[in-house]
Amino acid sequence: MPFSDFPLSPKLLASIADAGFAEPLPIQVRVVPALLEGRDVIVCSQTGSGKTAAFLIPIIEGLLTAPKARRIHPRALVLVPTRELAVQVNGHFEMLAAHTGLKSVAVFGGVDHGPQERALQDGVALVVATPGRLLEQLDRGAIKLRDVAFFVIDEADRLFDAGFQPEVRRVVDAVPERRQTMLFSATMPGEMSRFAHSIVTEPEIVKLGLVAPPSQIKESFWPVPEPQKLDLLMRLLAEEKGLEKVIVFVRQRARARMLAPELARLTNLPTAELHADLSQAERLDTIGKFRSGEVRLLVATDVASRGLDIEELTHVVNVDVPDTPDDYVHRVGRTGRVDRSGVAITLVSPRELALAASLEEFLRRKIPWQRLAGFPYAPEEETGAAKQLIPGKRRRRAAQPLDQRETSSTKKESPFTRSGKLKKKHTDADFEEKPRRGGRKRAEKKIKGKKLPHQRRK
Repeated sequence: MPFSDFPLSPKLLASIADAGFAEPLPIQVRVVPALLEGRDVIVCSQTGSGKTAAFLIPIIEGLLTAPKARRIHPRALVLVPTRELAVQVNGHFEMLAAHTGLKSVAVFGGVDHGPQERALQDGVALVVATPGRLLEQLDRGAIKLRDVAFFVIDEADRLFDAGFQPEVRRVVDAVPERRQTMLFSATMPGEMSRFAHSIVTEPEIVKLGLVAPPSQIKESFWPVPEPQKLDLLMRLLAEEKGLEKVIVFVRQRARARMLAPELARLTNLPTAELHADLSQAERLDTIGKFRSGEVRLLVATDVASRGLDIEELTHVVNVDVPDTPDDYVHRVGRTGRVDRSGVAITLVSPRELALAASLEEFLRRKIPWQRLAGFPYAPEEETGAAKQLIPGKRRRRAAQPLDQRETSSTKKESPFTRSGKLKKKHTDADFEEKPRRGGRKRAEKKIKGKKLPHQRRK
């Protein structure tokens, strides 16, 4: 069905056509009609399914018929977990509202308050905000939420995982009770489900399939000793075909800083790093270069795992197995967007086998395990450059079988106490330790004050 089958205004349809949207995606077919009817929705859908347009199109249609927004009183509010997602959603709104004259602003931390406050003073129809900066602007009196008629919580599971639950509840209390509420999440644990039903009224519940990476993504696990991950990564990147844009995910910021120059040197690809240690301006600049193709290989932490929509992103590589299945789903979901094909490679060391097994159990399916023919797999030893790529060289010893563990009776015990003195069982039996200073004084005083028999008064 075309978008013209929805009851949308000509201006909005013109903007949709200019954006290159030909036909609605399945999530848009399910969600847009319910929102146009004014109903609340709870949507649980896999990442990259087109949910941003699913809630922005009905909001824009509603804003066209609503009273014009007053200064510092927006009519619509979208709450997101990260600055990158705030910028992305705001960009989508500007694209879909190009012919409508509606204005929006992204409100997030890490930058000066001034430009955001000036935009709010001019009057905007929609605000896309992170919870922390939104509450700061609310406390400063730079924004009022009394006129909010459309309220969206996007990536709700990520907001809860990041510890924003108190801030989200405070925002919910600040918006009017009479509003249209939309909650979108890739996963729906029990606590999230209870919270979602507490803020909506008779919602339309939409669930699109299993919360897992899209089927068009080719996933694979590659077992390899930890010190050889960099070598195997280089071989895989060299032999992989169709490399357009690649994100290499790591667990730690320090590892991203060390790995980025190594990959740039070994692959000769324009490479950049993306993590929380960068300023907001640096992060936006890096994302802009990655989108334009000036940077083709991005080494990133989970900062880039959600809310980053990059066209022609062909490959995702997990150098470290994600700690949770949700992180895996969102990392892998950066590729294969909107029915495009993609490749997801995960390097698994022996110490990460349990994490890999938990991922397969969560997804309820097996992920193919592969080994690279001709690669000189070595035992688990840390040598060469690979040793330097482990931040701080913090490594846990592998657990030993019970029959091989050293018992307390066989352990070597120090003959000295913490204060540096020999323990009693290690001292010479004929050696008598002198009393401490205080005890010696008390003994001398006791002897000195004692009277001999001929000195006593009869």
